[in-house]
Amino acid sequence: MKNLFPFLFFTFSLFSFGQEIQFEKTLQQAFAKAKQQNKSVFIEYYSPSCPVCKKVAVVMKDPKVADYYNKNFVNYALNIDNGMTKEEENFMKTSGLHLDGVPVFLFFDANKNYLHHSSVKADANTLMEIGRVSLQPNLRNAALAEKYQKGDRTIKTLYAYADLLLTYQDFEKQKEVADALYDVFPKADLSTQKSYIVLKNVVNSIENGFFLHWIRNLNDLKGLETGTKAGTEKEVLERILLKELSKPERKSWPKAKKDAVKKMIVDLGLTKNPEIYFE
Repeated sequence: MKNLFPFLFFTFSLFSFGQEIQFEKTLQQAFAKAKQQNKSVFIEYYSPSCPVCKKVAVVMKDPKVADYYNKNFVNYALNIDNGMTKEEENFMKTSGLHLDGVPVFLFFDANKNYLHHSSVKADANTLMEIGRVSLQPNLRNAALAEKYQKGDRTIKTLYAYADLLLTYQDFEKQKEVADALYDVFPKADLSTQKSYIVLKNVVNSIENGFFLHWIRNLNDLKGLETGTKAGTEKEVLERILLKELSKPERKSWPKAKKDAVKKMIVDLGLTKNPEIYFE
């Protein structure tokens, strides 16, 4: 037995480190298997050419990550690089989700009802935590609408719900939730990194309090982005403002709103002649 133990240990090690997440060949097979096994479906929405996706792919081969996803989900990898299959296109269209980038982890129940989604980073514990959240009815994104309707106005819930509504492109409701987020946000923290992150990720209106704060305090934006994005802070405000200016109804705005927007245009340095946006 003593001589056999090293061999068994070596064999077990090879098996463990060679384990990978088992992906189904088609979405149809994935959801059919999920019904049979009473599991949720995990979809890796990715691109093989994406640098972050490549790093995540390495972490997904971690035995504990692979084991967790194989035990708890039926898995499918949706590669967007070479064009989706017709089945994949129809599925994403039906889901109502509009994803801007990769990688994203998506979770649905066996009947194709949305449960949760999250952007990801190359960290084993993070990948497993995303999976755990998707399995908890009170924590996953699918619970956000009900939480909001029942009066949950915590920053965490409002931020997550505003982000989800952007993904669904429900802009009217999203504006309401983003405004509610400003109402409860500590005003003493409006010039902080946390406030900037809210502006960057879930603000979509020039009438939102976060936007109005930052447009009035442009000097406070400096240093909030680092690395290759350093110095691009104003671009967040420009994006929101230009989207508003692309709307045909801008020409019928009240004079007071036009004047306020013209000042924003000049302050951001878009042009010295803001009248061109209203001709």
